Amino acid sequence: MNHELHIKYFGQIAEITGKSFEIISVDAISIAQLVNHLTEFYPGLRDQEFKVAVDHQIKDRASQITQDAEIALLPPFAGG
Repeated sequence: MNHELHIKYFGQIAEITGKSFEIISVDAISIAQLVNHLTEFYPGLRDQEFKVAVDHQIKDRASQITQDAEIALLPPFAGG
């Protein structure tokens, strides 16, 4: 079953992908599988550290993604 995912890219991730937002359609998937899928299209992501948020909550790579989820790829935050 295909899932339509709304993906937002921030900071360096947006620079690598050349966009801040896209919608993709993928089979039922975990976050790890999504990251692997995205690195095929955006090889520059392989060298980046980033967190993945699903519906505004940071999740680990083993988490499953549900239909119509909103995904955000978040680069490390600088603090002060």
